[in-house]
Amino acid sequence: MYPISVDSVVAVASFLAGVAAVWIAKSSLAQAEQVAARDREDWKQRKWFDLYFKADEAYDALDRFQVLYPTTSAPGWDTMEWEREFHELMRAMRTVNRIADVFPKNTQVNALFDATGAFQNPGEAVSKARLQKMFDAVEGLRQKALVKDISVLE
Repeated sequence: MYPISVDSVVAVASFLAGVAAVWIAKSSLAQAEQVAARDREDWKQRKWFDLYFKADEAYDALDRFQVLYPTTSAPGWDTMEWEREFHELMRAMRTVNRIADVFPKNTQVNALFDATGAFQNPGEAVSKARLQKMFDAVEGLRQKALVKDISVLE
């Protein structure tokens, strides 16, 4: 039998401690990667929700404008009050477009730009087709913003 020296025991103990440290580090790294992936998904969903929320506000502004001015021949068209209301509508459209500008181009963002891009002609603000386009664009964004992890609602 070989005599076991203190140095050998210390070396084996150090090796085992090193293996344990590597195992703990790998486990910690895997957990950190999972948390980072979950946080990234949560962040992306929140950004889609922010865009959806502003797009819905813009839709509401367009709907309100159309209630006040159903046609270009409606009483009050081309008055100071109409101009103020139209500027408010355009402010809502510009706000949602500023947010959408930083998103990658995709079907939902393109639909939003298509729905909000024709207001150089004020007559577009009373178009029922324009309102429907806006509704469809908002619905596409709502689908992207849906809560994926329903456990957060429980």
